[in-house]
Amino acid sequence: MAGAPRILVVTPTLGDSEFLADAVASVAGQELDIRHVLAAPAGRVAALQARFPDTCVVPDAGKAGGIYGALNAALGGVLDRWDWFSYINDDDRLLPGFARAFLRHVRAPRPETVIYGDVDLIDSRSRVLSRVTVESDPAWFPALLQQGISPLMQQGMLLRRDTVHRLGGFNPRYRLCADLDLWLRAYVAGAGFRYHPVRVAQFRLRGGQLSGATAVTEREQAEIVRRHLPQAVAAPRKKFARWRYRLCNLPRYLARVRSRGWRTSYQLLQHGEAPR
Repeated sequence: MAGAPRILVVTPTLGDSEFLADAVASVAGQELDIRHVLAAPAGRVAALQARFPDTCVVPDAGKAGGIYGALNAALGGVLDRWDWFSYINDDDRLLPGFARAFLRHVRAPRPETVIYGDVDLIDSRSRVLSRVTVESDPAWFPALLQQGISPLMQQGMLLRRDTVHRLGGFNPRYRLCADLDLWLRAYVAGAGFRYHPVRVAQFRLRGGQLSGATAVTEREQAEIVRRHLPQAVAAPRKKFARWRYRLCNLPRYLARVRSRGWRTSYQLLQHGEAPR
C-alpha cells in the first residue's frame, strides 16, 4: 500500500487480558497500512514484543498514568510516520467496516478531520448484545451532550495527526472520559466530523470494567461538557434534539429491549453481560 495514509492504532494493556490476542488480530486483519502499538508496563514490554512481533510495544506511563497516560506515552514515543490515529482497548475489536469507512472517507474530495461509525456491545463470547445509539449529524452534539446524552462511542474513531498534535493528546486528569474530552476539544476548535453508517468496532462488556463506574463517568462527562460547551443550548432545540435522537435510534432501542430487556446503555455498562 505504498503512498496510502498510515494509521496509528494504540492499545493500552497490562498484558494479561484473555482477549488481547483477539484485539491484536482484529487490527492485523484490516486491509490498511496500520502501525499497531501496545502501551504496556515496562516489565511486560519484552514478553509482549516476543508474543506479538508484528506490533510495536512501548512502555506506558506507569500505574498512575492510567489508560490515557499510556496512550500519550505511545503518541509521544512512536517516531514512525503516521497520518491518522485510533485506539482500542485490549478486550475490544475492530471490524472490517473500519477499513471500508476509512477508505471511503479518504477517497472523498474533502475528507473531514474526524471519522466515526457504529459500535456493537459484545459479551465475553463475542456475541453482539446491542448496537450503540449514535447521532449522525454533528450539529446536534452540543444539544445532546448538555442533556447527558452521549452522541457517539469512541471505538473505531479516527482523528487526523495534525489535530491530535495540536490538541496535545489526552488530558490525564480524567480517569474514564479523556477520549470525550479529546474529540470535544477537536469539535469546538472547528474540526469536521463525518459519520459513516458502518459497523467499525465492538466494545466488550465485562463485570468490573472501568466503564462500569457510571457515577465517575457521568461526573467526568458533565465537567467536560461544562468546560467546552459553556453556552447553554436553547431549551426548544435541546428538546427537538432529544426526540430526533430517539426517533432515529428507535430500531436500536427496540433491538436492545428484545435482547437485554429494559436496560439503558449505562445499565448495560454497569452490569456487564448479565442476562435480562
